[in-house]
Amino acid sequence: WTLIGEVKNNPRMHIPIIGNGDLVTPQDCKRRFDETGVDAVMIGRASYGQPWIFSDVKHFLETGELAPKQSFSWYLDVLKQQVMQSVQRLDERRGILHIRRHLAGTPIFKGIPDFKPTRIALLRANTVEELFAVMDEIPEKFGIR
Repeated sequence: WTLIGEVKNNPRMHIPIIGNGDLVTPQDCKRRFDETGVDAVMIGRASYGQPWIFSDVKHFLETGELAPKQSFSWYLDVLKQQVMQSVQRLDERRGILHIRRHLAGTPIFKGIPDFKPTRIALLRANTVEELFAVMDEIPEKFGIR
């Protein structure tokens, strides 16, 4: 990011500069804008397992406040859509292999007591049916709404 800032602040540069790397929260994006003056930021891996990060960043940049939290079921539904997009883009086996590790690490599961066995079950799922079955039991199993 230091080099990105140097490029952006080079008076001979007259093109938009887009920064990328280690952007996992809205606060990260704002900090990079402020520190470097980049014209835009690009979010990569952080969008897997939390595709709502784009709207959260937009909200934070516009208001200075974190976006209101959605219901747990809303987040699960969005993650299921992401699973289906991965499967449609690749195929079931490769799509599941690609996305399940990101699902297991999604921030909505952080802080849930005794979640490790469920995380392992997410990582071991081999089909959409298996993956969705594990996801569907989370709210009731852990008393989350």
